[in-house]
Amino acid sequence: MKSFLKEYSWQREMLISISTVFIFAFIGPFGTFYDLSFFMRLVFWAVAVLGCGAIFWSIVYFFSHFKIFKNSSKYLRYSFIVFLTTIPATVLIYYNNVFFRNITFPLEKLPWLWSTVFIIGITITSLHLFSNFAKSLSNKAKHKKEVAKIAIETDKDILRFMDRLPKKLGRKLISLSSHDHHVDVQTDKGVEMIYMKFSDAIKELQNYPGLRIHRSHWIASDAIIKVKKSGRKWVVKLNNGSELPISKRYKSDVDLVL
Repeated sequence: MKSFLKEYSWQREMLISISTVFIFAFIGPFGTFYDLSFFMRLVFWAVAVLGCGAIFWSIVYFFSHFKIFKNSSKYLRYSFIVFLTTIPATVLIYYNNVFFRNITFPLEKLPWLWSTVFIIGITITSLHLFSNFAKSLSNKAKHKKEVAKIAIETDKDILRFMDRLPKKLGRKLISLSSHDHHVDVQTDKGVEMIYMKFSDAIKELQNYPGLRIHRSHWIASDAIIKVKKSGRKWVVKLNNGSELPISKRYKSDVDLVL
């Protein structure tokens, strides 16, 4: 069960739910703006959103014990849970309207009420998925930086290359460019010319997070700002403001990094 629920953050879920309560209380959707005062809308939507949330998590808890459910697609799980939640949640919303708004719905209106509950459920679930997606991107970026840092600090070939540079240039590479029998090394602190083969420099940096983009140019992955077309050719803009050409041979490698 823990492996299934680890994708959820209770603090984030509560923040999303409470934010939804205040947003709905402020805009008063589904006629509540005209029927209730702001305070009563706040109570109405707190019961509706938090009540449906309690139903949602009860269903999550129940189905989290089934292996087939835990191994299914995340989006399939969400869709299934939201659908099941709307059934008892519709009953909750029905009596919520009776109590706070003195409104009862005839049988022919129940499909409309169910669709209302479904829309609310999809809205909150979408916020959750977006929050998870943003967190995932942040974690991936953080992981890449940690891996890069470890590689730079421990890889013997990378350290050998860095030892060729004066300390004032630091260790954060931006690009390498080949010129005859030397290589211009650009870091975030400046440029240094070192005498070595371009191919040997790339070999020493094979574990550094970067890639070759041209027969004469190599760039660090985190230095890329954007890739754009200049005439018929592609160029990459780097975080130091410079632009370097991309050979057709290496364009697919750049696309993979982006």
